[in-house]
Amino acid sequence: MAALFTSCGKLGYSLVLWNNNEAGVHEGQIVTVYVKSNISHTYIIGIPETKHKIEIPLWQISEPGSKGRAKKLASRYSDFAHTYASVKLDGLPIRAQAVNTAKQVYRLRKDEVIRVLYRGKGQSVTNGKGDLQGEWLRVLTETGTSGWCFSYNLNLFERSGDDLSVKPAAEEKKTEELPEELVSRKWVPEDYSQMISTGRYDLSKINPDFGLDFGNALSEENEKVIRLYTPAADKSWVYTSVTKDGETYLFEGAQVSVVLRGKTLLAAQYVDKDGKTKNENFIAFEGDVKELIENETARRHAEIESIVKAGPVYSSSNYGTITFKDNDTAVWRNFNLLVPSVLTNTARGNIDVSVELYLNSALKKEFDGILTFRFEGMNEPVHFFYKKDAGGLRLEDAKKAAVKDNLVTDRASSPLVMYFSK
Repeated sequence: MAALFTSCGKLGYSLVLWNNNEAGVHEGQIVTVYVKSNISHTYIIGIPETKHKIEIPLWQISEPGSKGRAKKLASRYSDFAHTYASVKLDGLPIRAQAVNTAKQVYRLRKDEVIRVLYRGKGQSVTNGKGDLQGEWLRVLTETGTSGWCFSYNLNLFERSGDDLSVKPAAEEKKTEELPEELVSRKWVPEDYSQMISTGRYDLSKINPDFGLDFGNALSEENEKVIRLYTPAADKSWVYTSVTKDGETYLFEGAQVSVVLRGKTLLAAQYVDKDGKTKNENFIAFEGDVKELIENETARRHAEIESIVKAGPVYSSSNYGTITFKDNDTAVWRNFNLLVPSVLTNTARGNIDVSVELYLNSALKKEFDGILTFRFEGMNEPVHFFYKKDAGGLRLEDAKKAAVKDNLVTDRASSPLVMYFSK
């Protein structure tokens, strides 16, 4: 710190934002500001209750103004007059606005200490299943960067003493052994629960390898590895040990933490490659995911096979001929009247046939199911309600049907209906 100075003029008054023991000032004090240096990035301020003046970094005090303005600022910051915070998660972002998708202005290090200035109103932060506990805080880093940080991953504390280089004593975190109920169970994405309970499966979102695995996997160097694999992410971290902070298990050396909620729900939080905090929930699953997929795949094939066995050739004088085959494919000839209302002019007659959507209870009374056709030369799939009878097959265009997730809840208002005879 530079030597003491003397000066007659002044720029105004400022609020001290960061404790500076060497300068003899602490956060919350109002000081007189005399000189600003854009070269050294410092102010010269008066030390309260003395006649001395000293240099202080620009970022450690507010912009000089009237004494009334400084007092109003002190009042606004009063809820966090001497509050700092340590960071729980490496890579936690500070954002330009109190919105989780706002531009990042800084990425914090695990255990970094920051100053808390005041709370603000912002957009709720969610993990896709519900809002996270916490609030948006205006914060200041030791390098002078300010912005908004959500408090979920911050440990707030009141300054005790003058030295912030050593964090105030916190509850001791002890190295933990992962409980057996975590290590021994298979943890799968929470979405599986609804699929299993409803019997409606989205096979693009279910995989035997999806889930959260830790304690069982080792890297090539025989290091402990935790792996998170979902339809949205495939990430692995090497960790050295596990500590427990309240209900949270922290994996040292990895940007991931988990919370066991009850006996069957596990919440994981991690930082992605863009520095965004992500949350995923997992459930304990005792069954065989591979068997679920095989059974559902077989059920869908059997549904298509029933159309093959009843036909396999279905003809319409207006809409051509469809020939269904045993390998879940079909060939449709002379479908010109479906262009362009249903099909594009690039569509060709070779089709992959699948069953991907489900009917609600009301529609099940009218139809046997819904088929998905993927035409060669056409990017988008085409869905048709179908109904078999003794004479043939009725198809109804479901292009404008109401679909929520993979459940069809209503027909289109004026759909195209086609009848094909055997």
